[in-house]
Amino acid sequence: MKPDPLFEQAFEVMRKIEEAGGEAYIAGGAVRDYVSGRAVGDIDIASSLPPSRIQEIFEKVIPVGIEHGTVIVRHRSVSYEVTTFRTESGYEDYRHPDEVTFVSDIRTDLARRDFTMNAMAMDRHGNIIDPFNGKEAIQLQQIEAVGDPCDRFQEDPLRMMRAVRFSSQLCFEVAGKTKEALVQQAPLLANISMERIADETRKAFAGNGVRKAVELLDKTGLLQQLPSLNETGIQRTPPLGPLKTWPEIVSFLWLKDPSFSVSPFLKTWKRSNQEKRETDQLKEAFTLFTASGNVTRWLAYTLSEPLYRSFARVAEAAGSAPGTMERLVNQKNQLPIKDRKDLSFESVDLIAMFPDKKKGPWISKTMKAIERHVVEGMLENDYEKIKEWVITWNPPGNN
Repeated sequence: MKPDPLFEQAFEVMRKIEEAGGEAYIAGGAVRDYVSGRAVGDIDIASSLPPSRIQEIFEKVIPVGIEHGTVIVRHRSVSYEVTTFRTESGYEDYRHPDEVTFVSDIRTDLARRDFTMNAMAMDRHGNIIDPFNGKEAIQLQQIEAVGDPCDRFQEDPLRMMRAVRFSSQLCFEVAGKTKEALVQQAPLLANISMERIADETRKAFAGNGVRKAVELLDKTGLLQQLPSLNETGIQRTPPLGPLKTWPEIVSFLWLKDPSFSVSPFLKTWKRSNQEKRETDQLKEAFTLFTASGNVTRWLAYTLSEPLYRSFARVAEAAGSAPGTMERLVNQKNQLPIKDRKDLSFESVDLIAMFPDKKKGPWISKTMKAIERHVVEGMLENDYEKIKEWVITWNPPGNN
């Protein structure tokens, strides 16, 4: 199998390390994706040389985690995380090793990894080092811990959520002993920060195997460790397709159960104000969608265009027929105006028509009614015609 062209620049970094007397391998996720035929993302390099030596070899080096043997090498405008071969021991905080020991053998380094499919390395000639049968696990579409799965999960309980995430992203099954360990060690997830859990949970919902992931969460007891999410009944009505952001996930939960308390959920999961605003926008759009049973012009107009894909994903995950995105775009293209500022009639024109009427909420209500009538094609965007319509409509009084 010919190495991915993306590896060629990484091979240049590796060659420099070798010329300096060290060993270097591409390790982890990039090798997994290459072996499984998936698109390769970030490329990490494992090396026998210590960080101090890597800093001497390359001009642009960022010491991001030098105490753990990790630096970032910038080469041809690309960042490569270069980590010294190491072993780890003691995880008092259930995340960081209490002791890191640099070693000289790549196989010893691979033994500390979480899953066999992630415990492979590749030299710059394309040869795969696979001491834990990661290729076989990929062929069998299985997620299997390196060594004793209970030990791996006790070192960092978030690895349990990574297993769920990989199940969703790769549509793989978690292998027997590893799945048993998920059940046994699930309560350890309580030791992990909400921010870390939230990131893995979002990724689990973003995969094409999201239904598989939700089922795995439920059957292993991990779902019970996810606050608020465990009360939604998500296991009974899992998404039919991927949800890539937290606003999408929360909107889906609300759509399936309108009594679902959105604000407390977002607070529990420590979501940002931006995510809260996007969730509110999606909720408003789905209120319109549910009321009309279709994608209307007003929906396409009021929903921020960057959220179109989010809306479409949620709709289809909830059971709507494919094509929601196309319908949104079609409606958008037919809009007579794109924004209220495009109206040929302004609030000052309205006030001038009723000089004796006290200013108040009636102004914004009337302008909103004009805007909606124009958007929905019931009123032409023409000053005189809007003025005529206002007289006929008889705007509301002060309130």
